[in-house]
Amino acid sequence: MKHIYGTFSAEQIHQQKENLHNSIHWLLLYKEQQYPHLSSYIKSLMIRISGLNKLLNEPAELVTLLSLLQAIRDMNDSPDCDFKMYRKLVLDAHSITDMIKEE
Repeated sequence: MKHIYGTFSAEQIHQQKENLHNSIHWLLLYKEQQYPHLSSYIKSLMIRISGLNKLLNEPAELVTLLSLLQAIRDMNDSPDCDFKMYRKLVLDAHSITDMIKEE
């Protein structure tokens, strides 16, 4: 896959997608454990994805992924968070990660 400084191999992109999957999965675990710094974790993940977005020449999937993460963060910060909806948004973010092209 081409990026602004050259190219990444399909394997490198695949590994990055796996890493994103794992990071997104932690959103469920941290919420269930009532991790006190979850909002900061989400923000850090969003910043990381924003960097990846620029590096990979702004693939459309990352716009959707960032919008889902913003909704997750907003929901997490709400005192009346609906866990079922939170969980659905996290699973949607997982699915979008799979759509990132590896070539």
